Amino acid sequence: MAKNYAKLYPRDLFVGVSGSVGKTTCVQAAALVLSQKFKTLATTPNLDPVLNIPITILRLNPSYQKAIFEMGIEYPGEMDFYLSLIKPKIVVITRIAVAHSEFLGDLEKIAEEKGKLIEQLPADGVAILNWDDVQSKKLAQKCKGTVIFFGSDHNNCLLWASNVKTENFRTAFELNLGVERVKVNYKLLGSHQVYPALAAATLGVVCGVPLTKIKIGLEQLEPFEHRLQPMIGPNGSVILDDTYNASPQAVQAAIDTLLEVPARRRVLVLGEMRELGKYSEREHRSIAQKIHKEKIDLVFLGQGDANIIAEELLNLGFLEERLEANLQNSQLVNKLLKTLGKGDICLVKGSRAVRLDEVVKRISKKQ
Repeated sequence: MAKNYAKLYPRDLFVGVSGSVGKTTCVQAAALVLSQKFKTLATTPNLDPVLNIPITILRLNPSYQKAIFEMGIEYPGEMDFYLSLIKPKIVVITRIAVAHSEFLGDLEKIAEEKGKLIEQLPADGVAILNWDDVQSKKLAQKCKGTVIFFGSDHNNCLLWASNVKTENFRTAFELNLGVERVKVNYKLLGSHQVYPALAAATLGVVCGVPLTKIKIGLEQLEPFEHRLQPMIGPNGSVILDDTYNASPQAVQAAIDTLLEVPARRRVLVLGEMRELGKYSEREHRSIAQKIHKEKIDLVFLGQGDANIIAEELLNLGFLEERLEANLQNSQLVNKLLKTLGKGDICLVKGSRAVRLDEVVKRISKKQ
């Protein structure tokens, strides 16, 4: 039904957004940006894309001028299914990285699958790609249409970001387009959040939205629940609730964000990263190496493959008194209530299945 209904609409109505990280944020930011000029429809955050895309198609009516679809993949062939429903004339790729499932653990395979989205573009189509991401940049070779880059390089990007700063648990940056420049006070926390904002802004420029209006759209985006959401913690501490899910790339970015925020002590609570298949041990050890390198003050680890992180930390010489591992969620709650104090920033992250959101709920309240 959705496939037949989509045929009633012109191809240039459709925008497809894909990538391993940042695609949901990009879709929502892009909807706010394009809404400054067009009546815009977008897929719903966090809904299974296999259902989300056809449901969104069936919500269309002739009054809509743009429709943005999140086209995430977890298994081979999923992109073929999406492209049987719609063929976007504009495609945005946020970033390609190791994500969930054994299939997605291979960057070449995921790039190949997402490359189908680029290959289907017509000669007058547009691919918006991340210049700073090697795998995304390679996809330019598959495009028959126009390729436009975003990123941090002013020589190669249509839009680029500069002076990225963390201020009051938000991210401020300058958005540059040629000689034009605006400062964006972005409500989302973390310098990695700038990339989906840049992708959305570049889409806005391609669709003729002025830079001043793009700024307005980006600044309207609210933080997503359980995605680096600041919460009031025990004894004057602050909790960064990032419990929505966990992939290696996302955990690395979350730790970087923890380092960006001024703190008396930086405390890290990690659950295992699931659905990594044969890559699980390698990726958990990589996270341990990141923690050791960045000298995190205190580390509390859950069970399962999170114990690999503990093992690697001790092998690296991480001080035992700064580490506690193999903790159940109830034990994590007790440890944090006793340990956290004024000026501490505590990041909590893990795969959704380990339910660390329940830990956050018991030790915090919204700011």
